[in-house]
Amino acid sequence: MSDTSENGERKPITMLTQPSNALAYWYVGLGLWGLFLAVLNILGYIHPNYRVSWGGLLTFELTNDAFGTKTDASAFVAGDAIFMLLCGGALYLGINSLAGDDGIDNWLKSLLKCECHKDLIGGDDSNWNTIVGTWLVLISLVFYFYWGIMYMAWIDLGVYAVSVVLFASGIILRMLADVEEDSD
Repeated sequence: MSDTSENGERKPITMLTQPSNALAYWYVGLGLWGLFLAVLNILGYIHPNYRVSWGGLLTFELTNDAFGTKTDASAFVAGDAIFMLLCGGALYLGINSLAGDDGIDNWLKSLLKCECHKDLIGGDDSNWNTIVGTWLVLISLVFYFYWGIMYMAWIDLGVYAVSVVLFASGIILRMLADVEEDSD
């Protein structure tokens, strides 16, 4: 008899609190990104003219305005704390799921020993999908950070549009390479 977690019959709350590896990586990425943006917002570096109210942004301005000018908006409000707690919780759940029984310290060591850089130049077992996908992910991250640092455009929709398309294309190509390896 198979385990219910293998069949995808887990309850929604369990799937969210005990994520699969794929979801756990998304938790870690989104948690880190959210905390990064929250810190930039508190320091006043998220946009040249505005501060973001995460409560207003995430409720589509139902609770309050999403953006305020730097001169009249608070540097830290309750919505910032809630947003940071949500991002920290996602990061915690993701890291705990990925670390598993080995512990967080062993998981961090395995990240340092990762040989993902070999996919950039094409190792022995790399194919074109892996190489192009890895380059697209790297280009998207470099583009986002470059544009954010140079123009303080961390929340610019145009920058997101370019970065997300490149990042998603890279992830899809890398996934396609894994599928091709499994079918061989």
